[in-house]
Amino acid sequence: MDIKEKNKILAGTALFKSIFTFEGGYSIKIPDYQRPYVWNAEKVETLINDLQYHIEHNSGEPYYMGSILFFCQNGAYEIIDGQQRLTSLLILDKIANNGQSILTNYKEEIKFFFNSPISKKNIVDVKNYVNDYKTDWLQHNWNKVISDLAFSVIVTNRQDDAFSFFETQNNRGVKLGAADYLKSFHLRELREEERKQVAFAKQWDANNTNQFLNYLFNQVIWRGRSWKGSNVWYESQDDVLQEFQKKTRDPEIKNQVQIFPTVKNKIAHAIRYDETVGIMLDTSPIALNSHAINYPFALRQPIEKGIGFFLYSERYSAMYHFLFHTEHSQNSELFKFKEFYKAIYIYSGMSEYLTSLYRLSMVLYYDKFESEEIYKFAKYLDYFIGVYRVELSSIYDKSALKILKGTKQNLLDIISQAFIPKQVTDFIMENTNDAIFRDETIPLVKENGQLIYAVRSNYKRALLKYYEKEDQTSLKALKEWI
Repeated sequence: MDIKEKNKILAGTALFKSIFTFEGGYSIKIPDYQRPYVWNAEKVETLINDLQYHIEHNSGEPYYMGSILFFCQNGAYEIIDGQQRLTSLLILDKIANNGQSILTNYKEEIKFFFNSPISKKNIVDVKNYVNDYKTDWLQHNWNKVISDLAFSVIVTNRQDDAFSFFETQNNRGVKLGAADYLKSFHLRELREEERKQVAFAKQWDANNTNQFLNYLFNQVIWRGRSWKGSNVWYESQDDVLQEFQKKTRDPEIKNQVQIFPTVKNKIAHAIRYDETVGIMLDTSPIALNSHAINYPFALRQPIEKGIGFFLYSERYSAMYHFLFHTEHSQNSELFKFKEFYKAIYIYSGMSEYLTSLYRLSMVLYYDKFESEEIYKFAKYLDYFIGVYRVELSSIYDKSALKILKGTKQNLLDIISQAFIPKQVTDFIMENTNDAIFRDETIPLVKENGQLIYAVRSNYKRALLKYYEKEDQTSLKALKEWI
């Protein structure tokens, strides 16, 4: 494994054990920006079963395990693609050979460091599973196995090429989500700035616990940007990649991100007239606050590649957690909103499709107005969405689309284009069929020993409890309660 010529790409096949000979003084490492080790015991069990079948029926022939992609720099081979398989095989080798394992013999050359709790848990689970069920088989057959294990190997000393290859690779590991491809694509835009790559990759992984960023980009950011007018549909991975890869712009000036007028970026917030001086502009104070939620981006603005994309992503990751997972000071607007959200959308068992639309709308509102009248909006928003929960016996994936298409204008557009919160609440009041609440007859008690309309009954009961109207049997006065 030697690649000294600049801008060189080497490709070929190699046995597993030959990758780890370390002749010539190289090392193999997992770069900091790689995602955690996500193979679990079930995945490793499938691998071992495949290997058992191979030894029983095809021993002595190569057993191909896909491709490994390395970026080589100064004798260090960084694994761009293949870390899940290589890590799993090294764990098996350690259990099979113990003191004579590759990890034991080459502690300095193998730089696999796992700081993520996800990685640590999966490694422990895999080791426990193998120790409990597969140790004997491994110790008797492992030398045969590693004599047959083979990979296609690609080595490049250009990081740009490495990330390009990664985007088009299909491997045996856990299926990559859109967030994995977006991370790779935008890190490649920072190919000449390794320190920035490492910093943004670490922050990305910190935000991506339990693959949260796939949810954020699919169900919040993409929908918030794309659900406009009556042009509303559910996203595919290609849609998400199109929006956040191909539609992103090249920065006009390196290391500088263009910003647009937002709630976090106002030069002047008022005009005053003085009979002596004339017109004067009152400027907003400039806050040098580096917390991600305060980055001056708007959800629907154009996005620049590289730095601009990562900073944009950090803002909306921080915003989502701030709204739905952060404790706020009691009696604040945000505290009241959070209590309402939990009472009506979490504890009542509300449909996930309606809950997802509710969360999306709250993110757009906060993006536009921050906490200004956010508690009031939270209740009005439920009034707008709740009509469908009361009216429909079943909620499907298309229900959220129907809500947005059911008015002449799209609620998300109204929020994004509004200047003051009242414009949004006025739209809701003008476009909500209050007769649905006034005429509802959802039972709150069991009939013939069975509670019919159970989901709708739970929603109705949650509203009556929240508004302290448990002595009522109808939602006909909901508008007044709000």
